Amino acid sequence: MNQLIFDFADHSYPRFEKFLGQANGALLQVLQSQSEPFVLVWGEEGCGKSHLLKAWVAQAQLQSKAAEYVDARRENLGDWLWEQDFVAVDQIECLNECEQQQLFALFNHFRNRNRGHLLLSSTLPPTRLMLREDLRTRLAYCLVYEIKPLSDEEKVAALMGMAEARQIPVDEEVFHYLLSHWRRDLDSLLLMLNILNDYSLAQGRRITLPLLRNLLKQQEFA
Repeated sequence: MNQLIFDFADHSYPRFEKFLGQANGALLQVLQSQSEPFVLVWGEEGCGKSHLLKAWVAQAQLQSKAAEYVDARRENLGDWLWEQDFVAVDQIECLNECEQQQLFALFNHFRNRNRGHLLLSSTLPPTRLMLREDLRTRLAYCLVYEIKPLSDEEKVAALMGMAEARQIPVDEEVFHYLLSHWRRDLDSLLLMLNILNDYSLAQGRRITLPLLRNLLKQQEFA
């Protein structure tokens, strides 16, 4: 029996689409317009911060602009970011002392040349972050938005929309089951859609609840 690999280190960038839900419409408009040089978004784990930052970078790259995404939980900041026009830094509360100083310098670099965009994320509002005081003063330049989490209905609708766009036949109950028995953040749910599609093709079966349960059982995720 072939063993499927759950690769949660996938770095392919998603698109904005409609994954933020109606409650985040103003934020989505600001990011898509690229009208603000410094923006910080915050919200609870799984509310879609990473998806949002990656979509912002993807949009800039499609416009042939130098843009990079950095996950502060797994990657270090580097001087190469100074060559970018769009930089997204996810989970800034995870930055160490040296990296906080680098982000402070990057703020100054973009601000002094009046060119460049920063999009930052955190799980807490800026006033509650334990950061260097000089970096905290730079965060005051940011337009701050709290990301409102998607409702379960919005998550299911987004997943069904993605499945339909890719012509992947799937029963809606599959996504409701995942929300109750598996990871709830949208990035993981979208990745699971890809895994399920590959598994269904290998099995020659439609994506249904029994197929999902069988997959989770094999991978000991049930």
